[in-house]
Amino acid sequence: MLFGQFKLSAMIGACRGLIFQALKKGLWDDCLKRTQRSGVSLEMTLNRPKAMRHRAAGLVDTEARTTLFGQAFRQLNSSENHHFRRSDNVYYVKFLGENAEDAGGPYRETFAQYASELHSAQIPMMLRTANAAHNVGVGREKWVVNPSAFASVRLRRRMFTFLGKVMGASVRSKDFLALDLAGLLWKLLVNDGVSVDDLEGVDKMLVQSMSKMRSIDQVGVTEDMFEDIVLETFTTLSTDNRVVEIKPHGASIAVTFSTRVEFADLVEHFRLHEFDTVVRYVQEGLAKVLPLNLMSLFTATEFESMVCGCPEVDVDLLAQCTEYSSCAATDMHIVWFWSTLRKFSHEERSAFLRFVWGRSRLPHSVAEFPQWFKLQSFNKSPADTYLPVAHTCFFALELPSYTSEELLMKKLLYAIYNCQEIDADGDSVAANQLGWEE
Repeated sequence: MLFGQFKLSAMIGACRGLIFQALKKGLWDDCLKRTQRSGVSLEMTLNRPKAMRHRAAGLVDTEARTTLFGQAFRQLNSSENHHFRRSDNVYYVKFLGENAEDAGGPYRETFAQYASELHSAQIPMMLRTANAAHNVGVGREKWVVNPSAFASVRLRRRMFTFLGKVMGASVRSKDFLALDLAGLLWKLLVNDGVSVDDLEGVDKMLVQSMSKMRSIDQVGVTEDMFEDIVLETFTTLSTDNRVVEIKPHGASIAVTFSTRVEFADLVEHFRLHEFDTVVRYVQEGLAKVLPLNLMSLFTATEFESMVCGCPEVDVDLLAQCTEYSSCAATDMHIVWFWSTLRKFSHEERSAFLRFVWGRSRLPHSVAEFPQWFKLQSFNKSPADTYLPVAHTCFFALELPSYTSEELLMKKLLYAIYNCQEIDADGDSVAANQLGWEE
């Protein structure tokens, strides 16, 4: 059974954010315990050199045979579902040609490598968000599922169902699968309502474009002028770059002044629900491992944490990948800055990254940083009256020379949580409000 078949669960889901965490977690853990299975673990052999050669050659695993995730699918997917309902390791893994004994480390390594492959072009199951492609908005590190992954619909369904089973196993064993999926996807997975705000976290430019389409009359465009300015039909471009009709025969129906709002509504509705079929496949896999009738108790964020764990921002790694402009690491306000970051909670550190980079997680190593963090001096005075200023496109922060660490923390936290849309990416009005642009 899937989520939509539980009317009571749907009613509870409407107030999932109001239910005490201890209560729902207790119910959930009890159900997991009652449905868990034991016995001998499955055995699996993975060929890492094969996967590495595939990656080095820039090939795409279109048949799910060469990547580690594809190899795991071929060996595990036909196994009885109860194997995935263990509270410990689902399988014992042997890396071909390697001497490592699986006492837990190699097993956890497979989950890390699955996530790495899924968040790449090696296997065609996920795509970067439009925000990442355009370098705008938030969530630029996030991914969405690929609606047209694999030429075979049967393979597509089996692969995403397998992903759901692996996600379910990660929840049970707490060997987290660090998926950087957009918030929209997590909401769909727990059957929570989605809105244009969620779409903006995936494609900010589209949301802005549709908003302008609706209000085009407010900038002086009349009905007579419209057809010379807007040359659209009732089609839109999907996340996987397919031209899709958003109403019957839409390709031959021109958008007019009087139908522009309908067009905008249909575009947004399509983009909010273009992943529904693939999400159902993932839910099918989850349903084989987890008690999905209880999933309505949890918010999207809570479920993401159950699958992925709480991503820790490594401050020491960030410091290694930092360069300084018009300031030095030994300057007192810079010393206070690093001290403040170390005092932040994991959630505050993630919020800080979103503020300065539009992302919530760091790369795993120095080598994976696409650009270094830049700390710059802020030369207006008195410094204590200004907020820090982020330049998310350039992964940079202008930091005033505050007179105390306490004030620095207060100003930084305020900027992080109140100025996420007020940075140096082009909002000059906001910039003036912050006092950093003449």
